[in-house]
Amino acid sequence: MKYIITITLILFINILIGQEINVLEKVPKGAKIEQGQTIIYGNFIQRLGFSSGGFPQDIILQNIETKEYFKFRVKPTYKSRKDNSFCFYIKPGTYQIISYVWTQSKWYGGMMYGEPIFKGIDANEYIEKNVTISPDLYENASLRYAFTLGENSLCYLGTWNFDSGLVSFTNDISNFNVEMELVYKRLDFSKSTPEIPE
Repeated sequence: MKYIITITLILFINILIGQEINVLEKVPKGAKIEQGQTIIYGNFIQRLGFSSGGFPQDIILQNIETKEYFKFRVKPTYKSRKDNSFCFYIKPGTYQIISYVWTQSKWYGGMMYGEPIFKGIDANEYIEKNVTISPDLYENASLRYAFTLGENSLCYLGTWNFDSGLVSFTNDISNFNVEMELVYKRLDFSKSTPEIPE
C-alpha cells in the first residue's frame, strides 16, 4: 500500500505541474558572474546517505511570477555523501520549493519518491499513514518555502536539511563560503547575499 501511495503522489505532482520542467545549468568551476546572470549555491543534506544506492536526487522549484518549473540536482549520481554542495545558474525572481525527488535503493533496483514540500508538514507521515494529501495544500502559497533572487547576484540559499520529511534551512554562510572559494576561484563570495528560504 505504501508504494501505491508513493506512486499516487508522483502522479499527482506530474498532473499538478502539467508542463515542462526546465533543468538548471550547473556552474562550471572556472565561471564568474556575467551581466544579467544570477547564481544560487548552498549545501544539501539528503534523506538516505549510503542507502541511496548511487541514485541522483533533485529539487523542483516554481518561479511564482512566470509559473515556470525548474529542477536542479542536489545529490549527484553515484555519490553517497550525506551532504553535497550545489551551485547553479537561475533567472532572477521569486521561487517556491515544490518537491523533493529521490530514489531509495532496493534489492530489485530502486523505489522513486516525489515528496511535496510544505512548511511544518511531514510528507512521510502522510505516506506511512496512507493519508491522501489534500489538493488545497498545493494551492496554499503560505505553506510553501520561498526565496527571492536579484539580477547580477550570487545568492547563498543556506544548508537545506532534508534528512527527514520535516525539512529545515539554516544560515552558515561564512564557513560555507570558505569551502566554496576553494572550488569556484573566480566567484567573489564576499559579495554573496544570503537568501534563506522561509
